[in-house]
Amino acid sequence: MQNAIAFSNNDVITIAWSFGKKPVGCMGFAIYRIDNKNVETALSSFSVFKGYKIEKGQTTRDFPIQKFYWKDVDARRIGEKTGNRKFRYKIVPLKGKPGELVEMSELPIIISNEVEITANVGSNMSAYFNRGLISTQRISKALTDEPEKGGLLKRVADYKGKDVLRESLSGDMVEAITGFLDKAKDEGKIYAALYELGDPELIELLKALKTSLNIVLSNSRGKIDDTSKPKKPDKNGVLKYPQITVDHNDEVRAELKTVGAEVYDRVMPENHIGHNKFLVYTDKNDKPKSVLFGSTNWTSTGLCTQTNNTMIIEDPALAGRYMDYWKQLVLDNDAASGIAKNLQGSVLRSWCAKGESLSIGEHTLQSWFSPNTPKARSNNANELRPVDMEAVVKCINAAKHSILFLAFYPGSPSIANWSALALKQNKHLFVRGCVTNKSASEGFYYDLKGMVPPKKADGDKTPIKQDYRVFGAEAFDGKKIPEGWIKEMLNAGFAIIHDKVMVIDPFSEDCVVITGSHNLGHKASYDNDENLAIIKGNNKLALAYTTHILDVYDHFSARYFFKKNSNYADFLLKDKPELWMDKYFDAEGNIKNAQLNFWLQAKI
Repeated sequence: MQNAIAFSNNDVITIAWSFGKKPVGCMGFAIYRIDNKNVETALSSFSVFKGYKIEKGQTTRDFPIQKFYWKDVDARRIGEKTGNRKFRYKIVPLKGKPGELVEMSELPIIISNEVEITANVGSNMSAYFNRGLISTQRISKALTDEPEKGGLLKRVADYKGKDVLRESLSGDMVEAITGFLDKAKDEGKIYAALYELGDPELIELLKALKTSLNIVLSNSRGKIDDTSKPKKPDKNGVLKYPQITVDHNDEVRAELKTVGAEVYDRVMPENHIGHNKFLVYTDKNDKPKSVLFGSTNWTSTGLCTQTNNTMIIEDPALAGRYMDYWKQLVLDNDAASGIAKNLQGSVLRSWCAKGESLSIGEHTLQSWFSPNTPKARSNNANELRPVDMEAVVKCINAAKHSILFLAFYPGSPSIANWSALALKQNKHLFVRGCVTNKSASEGFYYDLKGMVPPKKADGDKTPIKQDYRVFGAEAFDGKKIPEGWIKEMLNAGFAIIHDKVMVIDPFSEDCVVITGSHNLGHKASYDNDENLAIIKGNNKLALAYTTHILDVYDHFSARYFFKKNSNYADFLLKDKPELWMDKYFDAEGNIKNAQLNFWLQAKI
């Protein structure tokens, strides 16, 4: 069946296509974006044939896409410039030799459905994703071909100069937060619970609220040089100052108090974090109306240099639930009387252990908060599964077609382990995940194999075992770089992927989206302040998150496979059809590529 299907969120559009058979003789595809005035623009191309040099402005007309699914990463920028955010896509098969490509008369031109670059996913829900991928050729070139963290961090914090990197990497995230805070500009209040607060623009916006802001602000630990003491040699003999632990939120905490905001200092003990990033808006009568939540820390790195998501839901009942949790945090603070080890007491834990299901439009949302176990985590190998993670595992085990996720550092056990066990039970599941910390991808590998991970001694540099379905983020940050490419930066801090999201069966009426601040493992439920939402039945939301997850997965998979496979000599386009098409079709001409088959399940 001939078909082209497009999927979108607020940041990117993905297109997948099929001609119902193997397109014999095809050298690849020219892809054209069609706007609402029927103006066609060829998408950018990032690879060339051997003997050609990658040039700025090259398109898929001369250097085609040798895949059956692709991303339009420029759609949001075009939409912001023109005001039109609705697009279709034309897929044109090409044949011939490099430099002499022509349209194939043997195959038809196919055109996709229309999609929109928008955060609106229905039922008064909006989902926002940033473009926090810094391991790109664009970022490397923007930093004068010398990826350097300090220069990037300075640029993404520069909101007054409107630096192009800050605007492009943050996407619509700043506007989402700004718009939410604006609700209380003239009347009403904002109730916030935040972990890291360091972005200059967002700090100024909060300060501008003055007495309309009520905030539970946790501590954000970090280490700095103690210059009051002499330097000492490290293990390599290099002289360094000793390190001291500080709270990066101390300065902004004082600033917010100075302008009249009601600030509750939630200074957590070691190994516990106040990990929330949510806001509740209440109207002039102090009635909860809407809530903003997700994975995005209020820092320049959270906005720009790691992948993140934020949701806004306009629903009084859900906003009221988050408001009740906010009040429980304040009560817990009061009960602790300034003693960190007394925080997360039994009253808060008991309250959080009770989840609540709400109807949001035509869909259901199950709301959970942490900590929700009777006590903090111990070294008990037979620890009980927390109630919120039990709900997550139930969703995973019910998966019929696919499990997709992004995770930062979930610990063990987590969604990575539970997804592996689900795949063992149903080998037909399409499972894809990408993580920052490779302990999660390693856990997936060993659970999938039914093996116990080997114990490693300190300093053991044995390569981590990973499966191609779930792996850790990689960049071209070493010696192995494709021909014509330059070195990339992997991260500008500890996090690369900072999302904590999962989508299950996105094309089904029973689709599930799991999102929030929760890292999606036992550790967060036992020891952190967290929030988690399990949203069922909203296909538009599920497809928005799916588009984001596979966008991130595909970005890092190209780097993962290149560095893993010693036979990959370049990223050059192939000069013969069979050299690139064999990965998509078997000898009988049937599609064998799992991700292509996944996208083609959709009925748009």
